[in-house]
Amino acid sequence: MRNTLLYLKSNASTFNTDINFNRWLLTNPIQARKDELLTIQVIEAEFPITYYNVDATNNVFECVVITDDVDDGASNEDHTETYTLTLETRNYTAAQLAATIDAIGDKTHSTLNCAYDKKTGKMTLTATSTTAEPSDSSTKITIGANSTCNRLIGFSVGQTKTQPNTGNTALPMEGDNIVDMNRTNNIYIETDLMLDSRDTDGNRSGILAKVQQNKKFLDVCHYQTGHNLPLELDRKDTYLDHIDLRILDDNNIPIDFNGDNNYSITLLFSYIKKEKLLLGEEVEGVETLPIIDNINTGDSCDEYSDNEI
Repeated sequence: MRNTLLYLKSNASTFNTDINFNRWLLTNPIQARKDELLTIQVIEAEFPITYYNVDATNNVFECVVITDDVDDGASNEDHTETYTLTLETRNYTAAQLAATIDAIGDKTHSTLNCAYDKKTGKMTLTATSTTAEPSDSSTKITIGANSTCNRLIGFSVGQTKTQPNTGNTALPMEGDNIVDMNRTNNIYIETDLMLDSRDTDGNRSGILAKVQQNKKFLDVCHYQTGHNLPLELDRKDTYLDHIDLRILDDNNIPIDFNGDNNYSITLLFSYIKKEKLLLGEEVEGVETLPIIDNINTGDSCDEYSDNEI
């Protein structure tokens, strides 16, 4: 069996911002013979952990607080105030993130505080009514619909807590979940080539490898495969003059390594013999085979002859 190793460095590629793929142009294309197919496998990879756990995809905090005048008794005296914060793109610890939210500005009828308990791993948001109207009571606190940092801070989408209008000025709400300050637990290497791999929903995907990310910020994650599990490429992908790859997180979002921080990937291409197809069997990946009339000329059809297929 013939093999070709391809060593890729990210700084030798061109990034396409429309599809979020890096492209490497190959001076010497990878080409199978007429009686061969290609398989592909990630042999090793190195990724610098230079991406942030807070970026443009998860940097919005939103919380809605409702206070009510106890003495009034009229529902139209409720005060709804929305707290919105766009977090700075950077790497945070749980304590730093809680302190940043805690520093959010007060409103007229309420204040909002945030605290992190390292013993439970959870954050608590506390809405407190102000003295703008001495008889105000905090009655409801809700994670806003525009909030994108919920997984980080441990709150469920739309999580809400209410209390009766009985004069309680403070309303604490603890997160349903433990904070998750990891941007991703895995790094996915995906190609635009047709593969027989499946994503978490069972859909066909171009995922070549899932690299476990177990390093701290600014470390380097090293990956070496311990299995010989090559993936067969489509029958039409026998000539490759470029390779397109993208690096994704657990949520299928491209990872930004911040600048020229270089990652590298080693791919193994193997050349395997085509299996002969039975008469009438469809060739996968080829919609229609051309009809070649060679009766009068006597010419042979190399590409689609019985010997080749």
